Amino acid sequence: MHRPAFPPPPAGFDAAAYARAAAAAVGLPLPEEAVAEVAANLARTAGFARLVAAAPGLAGEAPAPVFTPKEAPA
Repeated sequence: MHRPAFPPPPAGFDAAAYARAAAAAVGLPLPEEAVAEVAANLARTAGFARLVAAAPGLAGEAPAPVFTPKEAPA
């Protein structure tokens, strides 16, 4: 099965340790047999976040406006 190439996570990022610590911090049970799969998803997400953070033109840009729906007429 061919898997697409994902960007690597930042150097030194320990996804398994992060998964265990984050789960413990919010009181979420994380069975040991699930750690590898959760860590793989975290590493992939960290890799994409690294790409977004490195994108040119993002520093100093104003955020997009926040959509606020109007109240429906009564």
